[in-house]
Amino acid sequence: MSDGTTYSAPGLKVVSLGSRGRGVVAERNFKQGEVIAIWRGSIITEREVLQLSDSERSQLLQVDQDAFLITNKALLTVDYINHSCEPNCGFTDNTTLVAMRDIKAGEAITFDYAMSDTKPIFAFDCWCSTSKCRKKIIGNDWQLADLQERYAGWFAPHVARLIKQSQH
Repeated sequence: MSDGTTYSAPGLKVVSLGSRGRGVVAERNFKQGEVIAIWRGSIITEREVLQLSDSERSQLLQVDQDAFLITNKALLTVDYINHSCEPNCGFTDNTTLVAMRDIKAGEAITFDYAMSDTKPIFAFDCWCSTSKCRKKIIGNDWQLADLQERYAGWFAPHVARLIKQSQH
């Protein structure tokens, strides 16, 4: 796959989150269904992922069972979109993130990594502090029944296929 242009909607800003690094906030209102970001880059395999540093791994987007998208450029706005256990964005395909609901200016732009990650190599402590915070995020979280119900229609297609297969 060639490294096309990664898209970030106008009105997104990378901000400092203090000890939690950086994140992305909306500088304007976004309507439900509005495209927030489209990732582009090169595809690498899980074997190649395992050779990356933790910081490089944190910038990946899983797009299929053994396919991970990595940008070939310096960090972009989309690379700072953080996880939340109560996200405001979800996927319409493997690389397109849209608003799941109306988003007000000043809100953090987030998605639940369970919507795209299916590998247990991706694990971290969660500090989103929402009422639904799972505390520990792992690549198998897509298997949780409550997430499957809450995010129905918002999972990346490769995750939706796994969910469908697991229900038969």
